[in-house]
Amino acid sequence: MDSRAGIVASTWIAIAIISSMYIYVGRITIETDIIVALLVAVAFMITFAIGFGIEAMRRRMEYDSPTTKVKIQMANEMTELKTAVNELSKKVDAIQKELEA
Repeated sequence: MDSRAGIVASTWIAIAIISSMYIYVGRITIETDIIVALLVAVAFMITFAIGFGIEAMRRRMEYDSPTTKVKIQMANEMTELKTAVNELSKKVDAIQKELEA
């Protein structure tokens, strides 16, 4: 089981236990209904934050991290260097052909 799934499941179990105790002790009144509704809303927020928000934040942080930017910059520079080396090797080949002729 994924740790995120465990967190979500334990949150819902805890909310169910706490809500049932509020209803059992406080009977069904408007105050207990409001408290239970707030607890369920918190459980939904945790569920969606764990399921979607945190994962997206982690991916965004990995993409925006300095190491990723450095890797992208290094890849671009390596491409430029390869292009320059190819051009130089073509010029060297042309010079060798002229010298042989």
